[in-house]
Amino acid sequence: MTDKLQKIQEMLQQQGLKGWLLYDFHEINPIARRMAPLPDDPLLSRRWAWWIPARGEPAWLVHAIERGQFAGYDARFFTYSSWQSFERALLDLTGGPGPIACEYSPDCGIPYVSWLDAGTAEQLRRLGYELRSSADLIQAVYATWTPAQLETHRRAVQICLDAKERAFAAIAERLRAGVPTTELDIQQVILDYFHDHHLDPGHPPIVAVNEHAGDPHYGPTPERHSPIHPGDLILIDLWGKLKDVPDAVFADMTWMGYAGEQIPARMQEAFDVVARARDAGVALVQARVAAGAPVAGWEIDDAVREVIRSAGYGDYFIHRTGHSIDADLHGSGVNIDNLETRDTRRIIPHIGFSIEPGVYLPEFGVRLEIDVYVHEDRAEVTTLPLQTEFIRAI
Repeated sequence: MTDKLQKIQEMLQQQGLKGWLLYDFHEINPIARRMAPLPDDPLLSRRWAWWIPARGEPAWLVHAIERGQFAGYDARFFTYSSWQSFERALLDLTGGPGPIACEYSPDCGIPYVSWLDAGTAEQLRRLGYELRSSADLIQAVYATWTPAQLETHRRAVQICLDAKERAFAAIAERLRAGVPTTELDIQQVILDYFHDHHLDPGHPPIVAVNEHAGDPHYGPTPERHSPIHPGDLILIDLWGKLKDVPDAVFADMTWMGYAGEQIPARMQEAFDVVARARDAGVALVQARVAAGAPVAGWEIDDAVREVIRSAGYGDYFIHRTGHSIDADLHGSGVNIDNLETRDTRRIIPHIGFSIEPGVYLPEFGVRLEIDVYVHEDRAEVTTLPLQTEFIRAI
């Protein structure tokens, strides 16, 4: 925590903030629970806060009946029992009111970091605090990857790539042999490969044919799945991270296949548009990072979306361009988004994210998803090779 604490305090000083108030009640704030060095399996039924000042040592605010759970902690503690004493202790904890960071986003512009409840926000303002979003702090200290985490990501990428090859090969073999096969069967092929190679997806991968590929979050189930026939379009979206490796980072990718020789013209057109959009996003982030110039998540989304809009498919790209990736599949860093939200956070070194434009029509859908990792001086596509044509599953 020492390195993270130093980074946090440097950022707090740069932003002119008194500190970062990580507040929680009944587990409403996952960021606070990740960041604060809580006891193992704590029973915290009352409000608590962990305060990181811009200078000095962090301190705690806990209810008097729960102070005993922190036995052995070498830290300052402030306790309360009544609501009045909670407010007094809070002011003592922070050294009085002023500008502070907390899990708040103005107008809920970035809901992924907006965990402070409205009533507590009102209370803090009444006490004289000026609330600032902790979004940049969260990204810098939680969403950035260490070199060891980058290596876990690379290993997960290779397992996913190999599983993808295994899945499309299985489709081709079964179709050539005339063996009936379904989306659910191929999903199981991927899951078996993941199990054998110790990759945890957290949720089963997507195998979707034809109109099911037009539903971005479709997933086959025993109750709902389709057979795969010659002439079908196939979308495979797969993800996972290494099992039993602390802080392992996810890989996440989507590949497109076609079970035939002659790809229908409209499917090929949609594929080409999506590929150009993906490449426009990569080109923008790589150029800005190489030049040492800032780039925000919303700008990359705009560049990608403009390609699809100009091709006449704008109404069929119905989700953000990409999401943060870290130890969570949908991580705590900047999203590539100016549709669902306007993510104004900047791309910074040592974060990862997906770029995954799509075109979703009633009869089929196309999505091409890749992962990007940002070094100090360059942005790397970690899921190479880039897909430039349909995989022929025949």
